[in-house]
Amino acid sequence: MSPKTKLSLNLIYNDAMERFRLRYFFRAFTGNQNTVPNATNSGVIPGEFTGIITQVRPVAASTIDITSQMSNFFHRQRHIDFGAEHTWGPFDVDYNAVTSIDTIHGGGGGGGVLVNRATGVGWSLDRTDPIYPRFTQTAGPDITNPASYRPNSYGFNDTTNLHRIRELRGNVRYKLPTDVTAYLKTGVRWREEKADNGNKNRRYIFTGTNSGQLPTDPTIRTANERSGLQIPAWNSNAIARDRTPVDSALWREDVYFHEMSAFTGTRGVTETVGAAYIMTQGKIGNTGFLAGVRGEKTEDDSWGWVRQRFPSSAADQAADPVGAAQRDYANTRRDLSGSYNKLFPSVHLTHDLSQNLKARLSWSTSFGRPPLSNLMPNETISEPNMTVTINNPDLKPQTAENWDASLEYYFEPVGSVSVGWFHKKIEDFFQNNVPFGTVGPNQDNGFNGEYAGFTLQGRSNLGTATIQGWELSYQQQLTSLPGILEGLGVFANYTYLETHGDWGRGADAATTPVPDFVPRTGNIGMSWRYRRFSSNVRANYTGRYLDTLNIANPPLNLYREDRTTVNAGIAYQFRPTLSFSIDVQNLFQAEQRFYRGFSDRLQSAIVPGINVTAGVSGRF
Repeated sequence: MSPKTKLSLNLIYNDAMERFRLRYFFRAFTGNQNTVPNATNSGVIPGEFTGIITQVRPVAASTIDITSQMSNFFHRQRHIDFGAEHTWGPFDVDYNAVTSIDTIHGGGGGGGVLVNRATGVGWSLDRTDPIYPRFTQTAGPDITNPASYRPNSYGFNDTTNLHRIRELRGNVRYKLPTDVTAYLKTGVRWREEKADNGNKNRRYIFTGTNSGQLPTDPTIRTANERSGLQIPAWNSNAIARDRTPVDSALWREDVYFHEMSAFTGTRGVTETVGAAYIMTQGKIGNTGFLAGVRGEKTEDDSWGWVRQRFPSSAADQAADPVGAAQRDYANTRRDLSGSYNKLFPSVHLTHDLSQNLKARLSWSTSFGRPPLSNLMPNETISEPNMTVTINNPDLKPQTAENWDASLEYYFEPVGSVSVGWFHKKIEDFFQNNVPFGTVGPNQDNGFNGEYAGFTLQGRSNLGTATIQGWELSYQQQLTSLPGILEGLGVFANYTYLETHGDWGRGADAATTPVPDFVPRTGNIGMSWRYRRFSSNVRANYTGRYLDTLNIANPPLNLYREDRTTVNAGIAYQFRPTLSFSIDVQNLFQAEQRFYRGFSDRLQSAIVPGINVTAGVSGRF
């Protein structure tokens, strides 16, 4: 608008529609993690299994499931951000108003999710090749024959998620009238995030004889064949249209499930955050500083329905499904609320030791909020144990105190090398099934007077963890090389860290890893420019790390195996305002493996293949 006033408007309208993505899953299982092989009735035969080969006999629990899943996903985003910036003498002022609405429709598509099951199957599993283990049937009904199966479940997910964000924010910066360059800055922010869920799920019960009455598709080929499996595939799109089975004589709708889902899947949560901060920033001689504190107040409100303590019987649900669902859920709406306040101070310093050598030191505090899904009403009742497990609207955020220090050396013409040390202490981890009270005897106890004396438990804040380590980094443009090699550039970095945590057990356990922190990571790469061409190749190493912690049963901890990926890209600048590029991700198809407890207990492996992206960018 003028040299001292600028207005900005940012608009986003985005539609993403995905239809007809068919997926197939094969699962063979017998018993569970607590089943001990015995001489007579266990699936796994005692004495006839090793770390590589497992023999399973055809008992009733030895089961084969084949899942045909149709996906349907629609995401619409609408975003408006209006802002302004002004300069009035020593004052700089900016402010913004934002509204963003996301509408997400998800579900199993028109064909739904169909699980066909065969039981009493015997097999041997040879994991010499852990990604494609050799599966051989030894007994039981022929798993290559569709008639050996029967639909175990068939349903249609139809969910709607409306996610809305409204935000107001403003900042004022004042240049202090001093000989040194220094500023004082303050600001406020208000943010409301609202999520509402809807549900129209349906489920059907098979009334036919076996899955041989359903159409199979012999043209469907899956990776199961590399494990020696020749199994039937059902295309769920041929069995149903628009969430309705084509042959109504073979299916009966579970009307109670549909009515019940309308209650349990309809819920919402609103999180409102008010924040303000004050800070100062400047430089005195060779030392730069930035220090301040931010305060936040968070309020959470949620609502939804849960099942009454003693639900209707199966006979009542079949005779009057609509009425039974109303009796089970209509009078058990829960409205929850919670709040917390937090202050987050921080100090950051830099010092120029020489023209090319810089030192940095920082102390800061940070936090991670609980997920909104945790704030919505949910109840799981155990009558024998007298426990009520609920979502906890008073769950506080995880907090961290951070120290960072580094030395950075810059050299001509373009390059740097740095070493950094960091230390992070995390408190108030999210832990499940933590007791935090007893249900009172009054009518206003939050459960309409039910569950008096029951132990109240759920997700709570518990335990501390420490993460510390080192970072090394190097990058340089090799402009001193002759000829076409002067456009060559190289870079490398490496991070080493150690973690340990007590998880609320009272004493620090130095050998206990912390989930989602990678102990060893590294990158190395090279780039090259020559006239209008440019190219790059990059390798990334991610070491083994803990993905999911199981405190009660450590052998079930889920780990990600180490992995090295290589990416490459080339680009050509057709003219100053137009360029073309091609990037290849995971050039050598590196797999991501997951295992439980021990490296030879492979749980799953993702084989992502190669991803190629071609792009055009221009300025007009």
